[in-house]
Amino acid sequence: MKKLFTSLSLLAGVTTLVACSSGKDTGTTNESTAELVTTIESPVTIEFWHAMSGTNQEAVDALVEQFNTTVGAEKGITVKSVYQGAYNDLKTKTTAALKSGSAPAISQAYPDWVAEYLQSGAVVALDDYINDKEVGISDFDDIIEAYRAENSQYEGGKFYSLPFNKSTEVLYYNKTFFEENGLEVPTTWEEVEAVSAKITELTGKPAFGHDSPQNYFITMVQQFGGEYTNSKGDILFSEDNAQAAIEALTLMQRNTDAGYWRLAGEDKYMSGPFMSNLVQMYIGSSAGYSHIASAEFEVGVAPIPQVSKETEAVIQQGTNVVVFNQNKTPEEVYAAYEFAKYLSSYEGNLYFATHTSYLPIRQSVIDSADYQAYVTESNDQTKIVGPSQDSAFFYDPSFFTDTFSSYNVRTAVGQAVEQVVLNGVSPEQAVQDALNQLK
Repeated sequence: MKKLFTSLSLLAGVTTLVACSSGKDTGTTNESTAELVTTIESPVTIEFWHAMSGTNQEAVDALVEQFNTTVGAEKGITVKSVYQGAYNDLKTKTTAALKSGSAPAISQAYPDWVAEYLQSGAVVALDDYINDKEVGISDFDDIIEAYRAENSQYEGGKFYSLPFNKSTEVLYYNKTFFEENGLEVPTTWEEVEAVSAKITELTGKPAFGHDSPQNYFITMVQQFGGEYTNSKGDILFSEDNAQAAIEALTLMQRNTDAGYWRLAGEDKYMSGPFMSNLVQMYIGSSAGYSHIASAEFEVGVAPIPQVSKETEAVIQQGTNVVVFNQNKTPEEVYAAYEFAKYLSSYEGNLYFATHTSYLPIRQSVIDSADYQAYVTESNDQTKIVGPSQDSAFFYDPSFFTDTFSSYNVRTAVGQAVEQVVLNGVSPEQAVQDALNQLK
């Protein structure tokens, strides 16, 4: 598999402070050479901005309380959890805060947001903290490799973020239906096509769907041996390297035209059609299990199908946490690092992974007796199947330039999938149309 563990070459002059100046920092782009501040003389209070709601917010608030009464109490740090609404709201508010010089000390952020925030010069490179003998993360290698790679894909391979709430895609299937009809769970796309034909013959309905047209395109380009983009903003499924993208769209078009597969469409997510027996299997986020847990049939969870062993690819997704130095003292920046460190620690991640729908970010958590007991009690097989695919994990590269961003590319390839399904556009033309949008 071609893993996209690449670095981001941002606009010239964009650098990041490591919270080492005296007094309040102004958020400039000058690199400091002062000694790293790793102690707090007077107690500090910082804000953590996030988009976690419901039970996820309860877990975040509990983690904040645990930090404040342990590490925070010892070091003189108080963290305030600030819910900023849905992800779009969080992004809008953080962008506005950066423009006004009022960014929080730490915030939840998708990788492409981090790429954009880097343009402000207010994002802290965490490497010096991570590697520090006194306050560093000595078991950093315990964090799953793909998560570490995603958080160091930016300028110079530096860690401008740390992993937080992570998920991946899995194959959900109606286990009751499969067993009653003697069907085998597919492991390859050839098998998906074959079992889909059988299911459609039995039900008269499409058999399979995919939650995300964007993820379908990105993943299948990898699985067909191609490349998507890199963190420098290069479009790699271009005219000379478009075959994998064409094959991915051809597979989708062939099966939707035959009536075997469908898009989510107005349902937005495939969980609804799945629960209503309109499809018998679909690929969706491991974090979405709660939406189908109450199904009247037994839900099965399996790894996503692959084209071949040689090109295995499974997208990992979710947000990370980013530290800002904008108008922050070195002590406040250090405090934010300590909280980010706690969220990614064994203790913090074990709690989060056993109180939310998200996956562990550490191998030691996956292997722990506490986590295994939780999986058994909850009967949430995504918590086993998801991490079992980590050797094939890749990330959607993130970049932001004056002309376009990784978000624009995701939008264009999602439209390409919809064009071949809904409008009968040829795969070759759909790929070319996507490329034309990005010129």
